[in-house]
Amino acid sequence: MRGANNSCRVKDMTVPGGIEAFLDHYQLTHDPFAARTPGFKFFTPQRKNVLAELHHLARFGNRALLVTGPHGSGKTLLRQALVASTNKDTTQCVVTTAKEFPESGGLMGYLCQAVNASGRNVEALLDRAEQLHETGVQLYLIIDDAELLEQQALQDIVDLCLVDGEDSALRLFLFADPHIDQALDKIEIDASDDEDSDLADTWVHRIVLQPYSLEETRDYIAQRLDAAGQGIELVDDAQLEWVHDHSGGWPGLINSAAMKAMQDAMDEQERAVEGPKPGLPLKTIAALVLVGAGVAFAWWMGDQEQQAPVETVLQLPEATTPAVVNADPELAGLTEMDSLAISPAASETPVTQTDSQEPQPLQDPVVIDTPPVPDAGTPPVVVAGSPAAPSITPSPVAEAQAPVAATPAASRATESSTTASTAVPAPVPSQSDNGAWYREAAASEYVLQLLGSRSQDAAKSFISRNSALADLDFFETRHEGQPWFVVTQGRYATRQQAQAAIAALPEPVKQLKPWPRSVGNIQSAMQ
Repeated sequence: MRGANNSCRVKDMTVPGGIEAFLDHYQLTHDPFAARTPGFKFFTPQRKNVLAELHHLARFGNRALLVTGPHGSGKTLLRQALVASTNKDTTQCVVTTAKEFPESGGLMGYLCQAVNASGRNVEALLDRAEQLHETGVQLYLIIDDAELLEQQALQDIVDLCLVDGEDSALRLFLFADPHIDQALDKIEIDASDDEDSDLADTWVHRIVLQPYSLEETRDYIAQRLDAAGQGIELVDDAQLEWVHDHSGGWPGLINSAAMKAMQDAMDEQERAVEGPKPGLPLKTIAALVLVGAGVAFAWWMGDQEQQAPVETVLQLPEATTPAVVNADPELAGLTEMDSLAISPAASETPVTQTDSQEPQPLQDPVVIDTPPVPDAGTPPVVVAGSPAAPSITPSPVAEAQAPVAATPAASRATESSTTASTAVPAPVPSQSDNGAWYREAAASEYVLQLLGSRSQDAAKSFISRNSALADLDFFETRHEGQPWFVVTQGRYATRQQAQAAIAALPEPVKQLKPWPRSVGNIQSAMQ
C-alpha cells in the first residue's frame, strides 16, 4: 500500500534544467536511471528466481503464466529478460502489448502475421504453432500490459493455450497490473468433463512480484551508478532511506526517487556557493532610502518653518553666563557675540542668515558682526572704546584657531586615504595555477569533489571561507561551451581513503555531499 501511495509523488519526477547539467555535475557517462541504459545488466536478486520459475513452468507446465505487480514493479524489464534468455533454437517469441492491440481482431491479426500464418484467424495461428512444434520449436506468445485487453480479446487468447492442454504447441505469458483480476473472473472455461472441470480452476499460474528491501534498493542503485561510471558513494545513507521510503522498493519508482534525491543535493551545493540572490539591487535600495529621507526632511522643515527664528533666539542666551545677562538690547547682543567668539564649536558652525543686513564698518578700530536676532530692525552692535571692549578681544583668536582645529581632521583624512590606497585584498588560498597540479598528479590518485559553479568568483569565495581545510583547490573545465569551475579537497592514494576522509570534514562541508573523484577523470575533463 505504501508503494502505491508514494507512486503518485515520485513517478513523474524529472530533472529541472535538463539532464546535461546533472551528468556534468556528477561526471556520469549517461543517465543512470533511464529505462534502458548502455551496458545495462538485469538486476538478479528476487527477479532471478522469478525468471527461472517462468522458464521451468513454460517447459514442463500446461497453464498460462501471469505475472502481476503495480506500476514500476519491473514487469516490462522481466519480460525483456525472459525473451533475451530463451533458447532461440527451440523457442520463437512473439511479443506485443495491449496498448497497441487491445481488441481481438487486431491482436489476432498481428500474432498471425508475426509467425507467417496462412490466415488472420485463430485456426491459422494454431496450424502454424503446430507446424513449429513438429520441427522442435515451441511458440511463446508474450503480452505486456495485459490488463488493457478487451474482454473478448482476453477470452480468445486464453482459448488458444487451452486447446491441447498439456501438449499445447504454444505457451501464453501475460504481464499485467493487479486490475486484470476483474477480467479474469469473467473468463469462461468449457468444463464438459471432470478433467476440464479441474482445468477451469487451475488454467493460469500467477506470480506476484515483490518490492526490494532497503539493502536490495542500495544494491540496485549501486549497479545503476557503476554502469554510468561512478559508484554508490554519490548517495549517502539518508538519501538512500528517503529513496526507499518514497519508492516503496519498486524498481521503476526507485529510478525516479534516486534521480530527484541527487538533483536536490546538486541544487543545495549550487545555492551554498552562490548564496541567496537579493530581491533588489543595492543601488536601487540606496536610492529609495535617500528619496524617503528627503521627503521626510522636507515635511519636517515645512512643519517647523514658523518656529525656527524663535528657537534660534532662545538658544543663544542659554549659552551665555548669568553674570553678563542684561535687559539692554546692546548688552544682549554683546553677550550673544561673546558666546560665539569663545565657543570653538560655534565658531566652526556656519550660521544661515535669512533676513539680516550686511555689517557696516565704522572708523573705530574694532567692528563686531552680530548674528541675526528676531527684530530685523535692530542694527549691528558696534563697540568703540567702551569698557566692554576687552571682552570681545578673543574674537581674532577664535578665527585663528579654526585652521588649527581642522589640522587633526586633515591629518586623519590623509592617513585614511593612505591606508585605503595601500590596502590589498586577501589572497584566495590556492595551491595551483589554473589547475597545474591536477595535470602533474598521478591519474590513479583521488580527490573529494565538493561543488561546481559557473562563477570563478564563487569558487574562490568558497575556498576563502573554508581556508581552514587543507588542500582546497579548483580547476576549470567547460560545459555547454561555458566555463565550469569545480572545487576539490585533499589528495588521496585510493578511492577508499578519499571516502573515509569525508567523515572528518566540517559539518557544513559534509552537507554538500562530497564524493571521491579520480585525478585521471579530472585530467580528461580539463583537456
